[in-house]
Amino acid sequence: ISSIKQEIEGLRRPRGTKDNPARTCQDLQLSHPGLPDGHYWIDPNQGCARDSFKVYCNFTAGGETCVFPRKDLQEVSQSQEVPRQPWVVEICQEEHGIHHGLSPSWSWQFSYVDSENRGLGVVQLTFLRLLSISARQNFTYHCHHSVAWHSSSSGDHQRALHFLAANEEELSYHSSPYLKALVDGCAAGQGPSQTVLEVVTPVLEQLPLQDLRVMDFGQPGQKFGFQLGPLCFH
Repeated sequence: ISSIKQEIEGLRRPRGTKDNPARTCQDLQLSHPGLPDGHYWIDPNQGCARDSFKVYCNFTAGGETCVFPRKDLQEVSQSQEVPRQPWVVEICQEEHGIHHGLSPSWSWQFSYVDSENRGLGVVQLTFLRLLSISARQNFTYHCHHSVAWHSSSSGDHQRALHFLAANEEELSYHSSPYLKALVDGCAAGQGPSQTVLEVVTPVLEQLPLQDLRVMDFGQPGQKFGFQLGPLCFH
C-alpha cells in the first residue's frame, strides 16, 4: 500500500527526476513552486519513464521548457567559407525561357539535443508542442560587411536572413509576422557587429529552426558567424 501511495504521489507531484519526470517544466513548477531554474527530466508523452529526457527549465520565465542546438551549432565563428548546399531552388527568367537555378544560400541542417546531448525524439517533441501554447527561439548573426535584417543603404529588407522552419515554411521579414529583430547592428553593412533575431510563435510546428539562408554574402571581405539559441516552449 505504501508503494502505491508513493506512486500516486509521484504522478500528482512529479519531482523532475529520471525516475519521476514531469510532463513539462510548467507542470513541474505547479507541483513545486520553489524550484530554482536548472536541468530537470520530463516525459511529455507520459509513457514509460525510460524515454524521458533532460531539459533546462526556466521557471523565472513562467516555466519554459528549453532544449538546445547541437553543441557545434550553438556558436559558429566568423568565416569566409560556408557549406555550399543550397536548400532553396529559385526560378528566374532568362532570355531563352525559365531557368531553374540554385539560390545564393547554404545549408547547415540544424539539429537539437537534450541536456545530456542526446538527439530529441520526434514523438516527444510532438507531445511537447501539444502541451504548449507558444514557442520561441533566438538567433545571433555576427557580421562583417554583411546585412542581416534591415539595410541602411537601401532602406529595405531585401537582404534579410531567411530561415527554414520545422514545418518547411520559409521564415523571413516578408513572410512571417513572428520573426523580429531585437538588435540590428548589422544594418550599416560595415565593420564587426551583430544582429539578434527572435521568433516567438503560436504556430508551434514552425520551431525549431532547421536551416539558414544568408542573402548578403559572397563579396570580397564579407564574413559572418552565428549563435543558434535554445528552443523554449511555454
